[in-house]
Amino acid sequence: MTMLVLPNPETNTKRTNSRENLMHVIAHFDYDPEDDMYIPCKELGMSFQKGDILHVISQDDPNWWQAYREGEEDHTLAGLIPSRSFQYQREQLKRSINSDITDKDKSTSPIHFFSSNFLCSKSKQKLKKKKSANNAPFGDGNYPLYSSSATDFDVDEILTYEEVSLYYPRSNEKRPIVLIGPPNIGRHELRQRLMEDSDRFAAAIPHTSRPMKDGEVDGQDYHFITRAQFELDILARKFIEHGEYEKSYYGTSLDAIRTVVNAGKICVLNLHPQSLKILRSSDLKPFVIFVAPPPFELLKQKRIRRGDNFKDEDLKDTIEKAREMEEKYGKYFDMVIINQDNESSYQKIIEQVNNLEREPQWVPSTWVKTA
Repeated sequence: MTMLVLPNPETNTKRTNSRENLMHVIAHFDYDPEDDMYIPCKELGMSFQKGDILHVISQDDPNWWQAYREGEEDHTLAGLIPSRSFQYQREQLKRSINSDITDKDKSTSPIHFFSSNFLCSKSKQKLKKKKSANNAPFGDGNYPLYSSSATDFDVDEILTYEEVSLYYPRSNEKRPIVLIGPPNIGRHELRQRLMEDSDRFAAAIPHTSRPMKDGEVDGQDYHFITRAQFELDILARKFIEHGEYEKSYYGTSLDAIRTVVNAGKICVLNLHPQSLKILRSSDLKPFVIFVAPPPFELLKQKRIRRGDNFKDEDLKDTIEKAREMEEKYGKYFDMVIINQDNESSYQKIIEQVNNLEREPQWVPSTWVKTA
């Protein structure tokens, strides 16, 4: 007896559609179905943490998607997770309720009227001059520090999921490394340590509108341009950061970073987190490392070993700034390093850089689609 087995056309169509509907996302919030009163069946829910990669296999239900966690596709059944729209709606409702309560409290205070109508509106327009650890207003590249031209990008946006795709490394396209963190946490030292390997790492040469000094070389110390040209470049959004210091503009341009990448080197940047959205919107595919402080006692011991002069309030301020920074901009961080000592942190960065050059990485899907 000969049996001829043919595939069911309808089944094939369903499988094809399933593959087409498969979506990979990174979660921007923690979720536990045991704490969710809205999930139709807690036993079918799937918990996950912020930063997990989820493979969504069904979006048929408007409120509940079916998904796997990365690496668990062959070991478990798909679980239920809140859909993007459902999660957005309930977070929006939660914020609306909290906002109403806060507004009622503020409305009883006379200070609220003045701060909302005068003080806050003016402060947003100012460029603050910052100071480095030794109270000198100069940054890693020996040029004045400045605040970004960008506003506080989307710090209040509701984060749910971001679609991601696998990016395979290319030998001719090195991803820039961006170090983010609070002041006096060791970013400068880590950057300098990386830059010692000049065959592999390099800095982006900044632009300035100030006159060239004796001994300086255009394109080596700075890119010297006129004030009028600098302002045109600002309007053309050519800078990821820029600011004014002593009546001269300073800035880091996207083209300066591309010059390093085109030379086959890894560009190392110390940036204000406000710059990240502009950089991530470019074609440069940055890898962002958040350099965080250790707990208070460990941070205190580290400063004592270094012989630094400090107050406990300074350390608490550093830890608080790091917390606020991670809360506002954590969605842009690819890696978090708790900098207990610079040597171990340096080794972790080098290990990650090596991985970036030989292993595929999950990146925003727009980076792959536009590549």
